[in-house]
Amino acid sequence: MCGPAALPIIAAGLAAAGSITGGLAANAQAKFQAKIADRNADMEREAGQQEMENTREAALDHYRKVGQLKGAQRARAAAGGVSVDMGTAQWVQDDTEMLGREDANRIYKQGAQNVRGHDIQASNYTGQASASRQAGTMALIKSGFDAGSSILSGANQYNKMKSGT
Repeated sequence: MCGPAALPIIAAGLAAAGSITGGLAANAQAKFQAKIADRNADMEREAGQQEMENTREAALDHYRKVGQLKGAQRARAAAGGVSVDMGTAQWVQDDTEMLGREDANRIYKQGAQNVRGHDIQASNYTGQASASRQAGTMALIKSGFDAGSSILSGANQYNKMKSGT
């Protein structure tokens, strides 16, 4: 059986083990959080790519509709016996083209804003992952210092008990 002088050494060993175990657990948790944040960043980047594709598709669809409208305008003008390449009929088609370009520009601007939002969120997740990894490293370092402090404190108490002071 251990004498009373050994109790500070045992207590210090248990405290050191507890500190190290806590540091390992905190590091594991931080690594897990970093992994999730990395995955979220990847998903945001994928969403940004999909948004760009959706924007292109929306613009192409819009251009198709503008083309159909212009074709219908030309057909109506021609059916009414009006020249389609000059005068009012041409002005209507020109206005349709101008408004179609303005609308397409809005589609692209909105798509760019959406992509920008995904890029910002991906960057935020990447930063979060980095911070989590750093927190895990710091938890390990702190647990090492705490364990060392516990051992030194226990050794000091042991020396005091052994010398009778």
